[in-house]
Amino acid sequence: MISQSTIDTLRKTEVGARNLFIDGVQTAAATGATLSVISPIDGRPFASIADGNAADVDRAVLAARKAFEKGSWSRAVPAFRKKVLT
Repeated sequence: MISQSTIDTLRKTEVGARNLFIDGVQTAAATGATLSVISPIDGRPFASIADGNAADVDRAVLAARKAFEKGSWSRAVPAFRKKVLT
């Protein structure tokens, strides 16, 4: 069971805006559209995330293919990949 103190802390937490991560860069969705993330605790929005579409998927796949073919990512050791992604 979650404590009231934890619930109160979570209610005060605002994550803010989050973008897509494509080609090593935080970027807005191609359309600029966003979605609100709703808290299950109180039903209020606490974050905004980029609302990606097919164009964003295409950009991400192209960037991933480029990185894989270049070899910098596909040849990177797992510890380096972890550092980049966290």
